[in-house]
Amino acid sequence: MSDPVDPRLSYAKAPNPTPAAGPSPAPSPGPTPDPDPAPAEPSPPPSGPEPTPSPSGPNLPPPWGTDPDVGVSSSFLRGCGEVCEEASLTVWKTLGEAQDAAEDLARAAHGWGFVQSIDDMHGRWEALNEEMRGRLNTASDNFRRSADAYDGNETRTARDFSGIYR
Repeated sequence: MSDPVDPRLSYAKAPNPTPAAGPSPAPSPGPTPDPDPAPAEPSPPPSGPEPTPSPSGPNLPPPWGTDPDVGVSSSFLRGCGEVCEEASLTVWKTLGEAQDAAEDLARAAHGWGFVQSIDDMHGRWEALNEEMRGRLNTASDNFRRSADAYDGNETRTARDFSGIYR
């Protein structure tokens, strides 16, 4: 019988096996038909006593670490807005680098047939960049509006309950 296994490890991913040295098969010119699978024989039932689960209880941390904190604050929401704004700025900064790279490639490949596709690719990158920045800026604004609403709700709740025990 094997040693007890932590159930949290049952979904752990093992590294990909390395292929054996030697030539790899050449691709076939068309689809390869699937071989007829032979029905697998049922495996014999495990022998020995049933394994016992790992100990658990209220004092053990969950497998992902500590208990999740689902509480938010207005400062947390504003911080998320700042992170989105910084990400948008970082994405925007790639436009210049992409333009420089496209120009360098076009100069190096003068006379080649794919040069026009560089302009097309750069145009698609600009459109994608604009879309990403738009979504990040919208998320940033939404986080800030949520922080303002959170503060307003806290203020109203405090005001509503301020004289409850007088």
